[in-house]
Amino acid sequence: MKESFFEANIRIDEEFDNAQLAAQSNKPGDKATIKVLDLNFEVSKIKKIIKKEQDGSKKSSGTKASAGKDSSKDAQTQK
Repeated sequence: MKESFFEANIRIDEEFDNAQLAAQSNKPGDKATIKVLDLNFEVSKIKKIIKKEQDGSKKSSGTKASAGKDSSKDAQTQK
């Protein structure tokens, strides 16, 4: 299994009937338009899933891999 984490900069446009409704809204509605402005990869985690056939339970052990703007800077400073 692989989990990936991203940092996103998004723009949400939504029309409201009045300013009070807009001020009270904390989440975009169904008619909102969403545009991804920037998407940065932060880290991914890879886990090996081992299935036991006797009791049906799963065990996982994993490794962590990271990349992105911050880790590339670290690689350059370590040289």
